Amino acid sequence: MRTAFGTVEADGTTYYYERLHSSGKVYIFGGGHVAQALVPILTSVDFSCVILENREEFCRPELFPGAEDVRMIENWHLGDYVSIGEEDYVCVMTRGHKDDTIVQEQILRTPAAYIGVIGSRRKKASVFRVLKEDGFTDRDLERITTPIGLEIGAETPAEIAISIAAQMIEVRAKVRK
Repeated sequence: MRTAFGTVEADGTTYYYERLHSSGKVYIFGGGHVAQALVPILTSVDFSCVILENREEFCRPELFPGAEDVRMIENWHLGDYVSIGEEDYVCVMTRGHKDDTIVQEQILRTPAAYIGVIGSRRKKASVFRVLKEDGFTDRDLERITTPIGLEIGAETPAEIAISIAAQMIEVRAKVRK
């Protein structure tokens, strides 16, 4: 939560104000190397992170310093594990196209403020083709940012995590205006 504060005068009286902003939660689907690098960066800039993973070896809290929660899930039934609201952010970085598609099909039915998916433009085309076959429109798919992160030439998991965090800070700043 971020705070803005100050004073304002009105009718000869000075008032102190404090604005509170909630960033919502960041639901990260997948617990691989990029997610492991991303959580500490996001938490350091006031995002609250929840990891959702279907592989036991990547579902360990010690891999995600600062995470609010780490949950073992089944990708087919996300509603059993989370309730994503309009103030929440979603990062999809599962182990492959199939899992990414399953997660995106469900996330598109939520009012999430941000949906980012890791992957190449070729992967995007492949997944989007399946999503369209399942009835999603171009307008629905415009909600998905993929490849996720700002284009800074990132290559390592840490660099990719920084590019993702920067993009999410940018989205959060726009939402607050």
